[in-house]
Amino acid sequence: MFIAFFLVPLAWGVITLLRAGAAHGVPDCPGLQLGEDGEDHPGPMRQGYTCALDYSVRGGDSTGTATYDQLKYAQEVKRGDLLGQGLLYTLYGTAGTAATVIATRKRADGR
Repeated sequence: MFIAFFLVPLAWGVITLLRAGAAHGVPDCPGLQLGEDGEDHPGPMRQGYTCALDYSVRGGDSTGTATYDQLKYAQEVKRGDLLGQGLLYTLYGTAGTAATVIATRKRADGR
């Protein structure tokens, strides 16, 4: 019964580590991707492109932008955060599961 308190964090830690492993490569633009010419360019983001993070329908211009390098840096920071969280949850889940198994094994033997 108590092992479930540690298996859930263990599973979440493994999932978070997998997410960290997938957070590499070309950064994703969550908004409108604009090329060097100022036109919309779908597909993978390239060096020299900007990303319009927020768009004003009233004025017709972007109210927040990020460059390729800024999005790449944000991706690396997020990857580091995910690695830290994943390791913490995985270690907690592993240690708790091991302690629970050892404690219940001793009790079941009658020692």
